[in-house]
Amino acid sequence: MKRMGAARVGWVSILLGLGMLLGFAPAWSAAEPAWGNGPYRMLFEVDSAQPAAWNMTLGAVAHIVKRVGIPPARLEVLAWGPGLRMLRKDAPDAMEISILQMRGVRFAACQTSMKRLHIRRRDLAPGVTVVAGGMAELMKRHNAGWAEVKM
Repeated sequence: MKRMGAARVGWVSILLGLGMLLGFAPAWSAAEPAWGNGPYRMLFEVDSAQPAAWNMTLGAVAHIVKRVGIPPARLEVLAWGPGLRMLRKDAPDAMEISILQMRGVRFAACQTSMKRLHIRRRDLAPGVTVVAGGMAELMKRHNAGWAEVKM
């Protein structure tokens, strides 16, 4: 009798375990991605002309484009101050910037910094948007709920 009771408890444990496993399976398959469920709006702010800062920025943007996609992600890279030099059409990363633009990433240059650094629109890579002021663009995106990443 004791033996039958132990066997019954064993089967009950197995069935309960299977039920729990099967019950949780849909939750595992519908798990939220590591980056959340969106909306995905991210502004990368770059004020450095150092190649390492731009490499890190472009690498992060390319990673998001690959993992999340555009849409649903909306990405913008805002350059101001010395960072503007990397948005010039003769910059070392001009080809990478062009590729990311074709994938939907927006690159913006601060007009105030352009004036101070004597950079003209025609000096910028094709497709770069000029915004009146970098800080104004930053505040506008912040107020619209964009995540901000200072590179």
